[in-house]
Amino acid sequence: MIHIKKHYNHDSYKDGPDSSNQSQLQKRDHKDRYIKSNLISDNFKTVKTGTLNVCIIVLPGAKVDRNSKDDQSIVPNRVKRDIAAANRIWKQYEKKRLIQGVTFTITRSFVFLENISGIVSNAESFPIGGASHLTMVQAMLKTGRKICQNADVYVFYMNGNRFGPINFDYSSTLAVTYNSFPLIIMTNASTDEYLLAHELGHFMFITNRFNETDDPEPFHELDGNHNKTPGNLMFPTPEFWPIVPEITGEQIHKALNSRVFYS
Repeated sequence: MIHIKKHYNHDSYKDGPDSSNQSQLQKRDHKDRYIKSNLISDNFKTVKTGTLNVCIIVLPGAKVDRNSKDDQSIVPNRVKRDIAAANRIWKQYEKKRLIQGVTFTITRSFVFLENISGIVSNAESFPIGGASHLTMVQAMLKTGRKICQNADVYVFYMNGNRFGPINFDYSSTLAVTYNSFPLIIMTNASTDEYLLAHELGHFMFITNRFNETDDPEPFHELDGNHNKTPGNLMFPTPEFWPIVPEITGEQIHKALNSRVFYS
């Protein structure tokens, strides 16, 4: 999840409405078993490449650099840019030879010209918490599954410059990845071309087949979903990213242990 506070961006993580909390002790236990299993069993070998199927849904008012005369199934320019950035960064090369990496493909892109029943027209009005939040998420997933039958994750581009109300610390949420659902929400303010790549990184980590969802170099013990290095793609705030954020081979290896690539 991407936030902005005053002139500073920082990233947080969005639990799904029905997700359960996991203690740091449990996470460390998962990590220990994950490492040991990789060392002693062929069953835990990691694939070198994987393809993640992304469904794109654009809701009315979302700023995606689209010609109003375009067919609704034409991929908007902003979406093309975001997916291209993800495809560049989630790969590792050695002497121009691909060592490991993830390829993101758009199974289908569809632009809605009218509001969808059951889904708010502006992300700023998105209900936070409770039954209304869950109902909204379920409506979005239902819409996504109608548009794309074989997607691994659904990405909604929405109108509005934040997700839900302004937070207690005066920050605003710009993008959301859910723990319990294959759903990412991008607002009009999540304009950095690598923000979707960041959110897709969260999705791959939280779907880890060994239930080890932390970044390989966690930000701190209360926020293991992010990386501790300021220039890294998975750092909590893109404020410190260089033009092209950094990513490590270990992060790509971790991403390739998503359950998506072993079904």
